[in-house]
Amino acid sequence: MNQAEITLLMEESATDAVNYIRDEYAVTLDYSIESIAQIDKIILWSIAKLKDEKERKQDFIFVICNMLGAYMGETFRKHIGGEWLYDDSDPNAPTVMLSFSSHTFAFPGICYQKLVNDVNTNVKKYFDIAISNVTQ
Repeated sequence: MNQAEITLLMEESATDAVNYIRDEYAVTLDYSIESIAQIDKIILWSIAKLKDEKERKQDFIFVICNMLGAYMGETFRKHIGGEWLYDDSDPNAPTVMLSFSSHTFAFPGICYQKLVNDVNTNVKKYFDIAISNVTQ
């Protein structure tokens, strides 16, 4: 996947997140830095939906983490900058990260961490630290 393709995919995924969250939860995501705090709540609400998605659980996890991670990354790009990287060195687990100023940020990965592994993970804090790491 080339740079233009991954950028377009993540932009479209972020738009999908905005529309899905608006329709599903009546929450408006506006690409403000403050809106990232809503992602923590949305992931917790999504945990409850996992129980309803028994047959398509893995698909649901993949889609929600990528949409929310794309939204976080696009918000970062709008305020700070950066470019999307697609790493397919492991064909069984391709990774998408945002790169800026020699740092990479796994926004979809932090959403996965909270949704699947540890509900106490704070994606807003991760986002704030990402900004802090590149603006000091």
